[in-house]
Amino acid sequence: MFASKSSKYGRIGKLSLAQFTPIYTPSLFPVVCLITGTTPKGGGLWKYILQADESNSILHRNLPVMSQVLHFLDFIRTNRNGLEKWLDDGIKQRYINEVTPSVQYTAPIFLDSGGYKLLWNKNLDLSAYGWSIEDANAPLFILELQNKLGGDMVATLDYPLPPGLAQEEAKERMQKSIDNAIIAAQALQQRSDYQPFLYVAAHGQDRASMGQYIKQVFDKFKAENLINYPFGLAIGSLVPLRGGHKYFTIIELLRGLQENIPEELREKIPIHVFGVTGSMIPILSYLGIDTFDSSTYVQETRSLSYINPNTGRPQPVLEMENLTCDCKVCQGINLVTLQDALMSDTRGKPLPNGHYKSKYYGDIALHNLEMDFRIVEKTKEAIISDSLQEYLIEHTDKFTKLRSVLDIIAKEDDSLRSRLSRTVIPQPQKDKLNLNERVISLKYTPDDFDILKNGYYPPQDKQVLLIIPCSGGKPYSQSRSHRLIAERLEQALGKKAKRIHKITLSGLYGPVPEECENEPPILSYDFRLEPFNKAQIDLIADRLVSYLERYGERYIACVGYATSLAYRTVLEQAAQKVPYLCVLPIKPKTKRLTEFFRKENVAELVEEVKLALKRSK
Repeated sequence: MFASKSSKYGRIGKLSLAQFTPIYTPSLFPVVCLITGTTPKGGGLWKYILQADESNSILHRNLPVMSQVLHFLDFIRTNRNGLEKWLDDGIKQRYINEVTPSVQYTAPIFLDSGGYKLLWNKNLDLSAYGWSIEDANAPLFILELQNKLGGDMVATLDYPLPPGLAQEEAKERMQKSIDNAIIAAQALQQRSDYQPFLYVAAHGQDRASMGQYIKQVFDKFKAENLINYPFGLAIGSLVPLRGGHKYFTIIELLRGLQENIPEELREKIPIHVFGVTGSMIPILSYLGIDTFDSSTYVQETRSLSYINPNTGRPQPVLEMENLTCDCKVCQGINLVTLQDALMSDTRGKPLPNGHYKSKYYGDIALHNLEMDFRIVEKTKEAIISDSLQEYLIEHTDKFTKLRSVLDIIAKEDDSLRSRLSRTVIPQPQKDKLNLNERVISLKYTPDDFDILKNGYYPPQDKQVLLIIPCSGGKPYSQSRSHRLIAERLEQALGKKAKRIHKITLSGLYGPVPEECENEPPILSYDFRLEPFNKAQIDLIADRLVSYLERYGERYIACVGYATSLAYRTVLEQAAQKVPYLCVLPIKPKTKRLTEFFRKENVAELVEEVKLALKRSK
């Protein structure tokens, strides 16, 4: 085992931030959106998470938080004036100055670089703010934003690695991340007006590449005389691996990092993990991770999922019959009132009881966050009492999918292996390797596939055009979202469903006919269309309009179905120029992906297609 710091199993008592409020391992940073508008007083769900709940909100409890430095793009679009005061005062001071009742917020703010947002927006257009973020100045631009917004801790600008990324592209992105870290450390060492605690983002595809990455970081820091500037390591690119249950890979990456920190520095280098929390906290703490950040509590809330305090698993809050949680948030919740509020059609104004619906979303989010904090506290208690191994076994009895993880760790940990020899647990398996696993590339551009330029013509036997957004999984037809729509249409229409022509709306390429889903540029690209990327939205909308103008009249109906903001915007822009394009659902409750799966919305789509086919007789 390699996590023998100040205690046998972890680093309890070691400061992660020498010059800031002490944070001891393990510690959790809730991920928040701090800038949710031009003032700190609003923000819907975030208003309650941050400050409107006077007893439980994060800022009133003076909890350290994490945010990414470009998140304002989702709330203050193309409005430099709306952002100016945040830049002048800094985030913390604006909340202290303007929120009522007053917030005495002094805890550290950890500002990530926004590298994940830049992953799919390499040519991010910030001209509306009077800024440019070209490769040459990007790390210094991000550092200056972190400075102006008041980051006490900052992470270097990095380039995350999506699973399956081509090895050469991964190497290129890792090198750019290392170069950015050197630039940021050099800049901070030379200035006296801003001295945050620096976290160097770390990435790898396997144990060896992570090890090479870390070795290069320390070699370069030493060569540039930066080794005395206090810094930690922040491990990225793990969230998709956790989502895919690639536990062996996660452990190997952590080992590759740990074993390549110079021995004389291992006591001094705090280690953070981006985005992997919940049931993994005790295991990661055992492996020497000091701090974590979590946004899962909000993601679960948006799908109306409530973390069960007994099982640790999400359950649909609208299907619950009683509350069994005694956390301080739930002590103030009436379940029936909460459920009635969530099902209300009232939007943008108070409910009859005087509260906004977002207050109840805030209740769920703060409860879900408490469940993470409980795991952190139990882990901390186990570390202090020198019983972390016992707690790991108890914990994996509750989260059985993690039981094999302990055997994976034990293969290089004599102490844990000895303890597990007295416990019967299933034999672990390495992450299953699929020899046909999709290799992706981030170098594809809109020019690599354009259906309007390759002589394409739609099939003659298709009558209804159905346009739905692309999916992360490829081929599109095998993704959860596309399978759901296909299954519902087949259930309702039977053989008639074959008369539907599905066009996928790719955020990178625009229209992609179902016949083209297996072409290399479609299978291998990875791109996320963001609502703030107006230039890309306009491009995709224009391509869709051109497709409809060229082929639309050969269909008896053209139907677009999208709920997430970016793709909904594309469809609505296209419908303004092509009036016969029907955009569904007509009135989604919100413009979020979760609405895509809502039964009423899917039923609305099925009914529209059914009526169109009936008219074709």
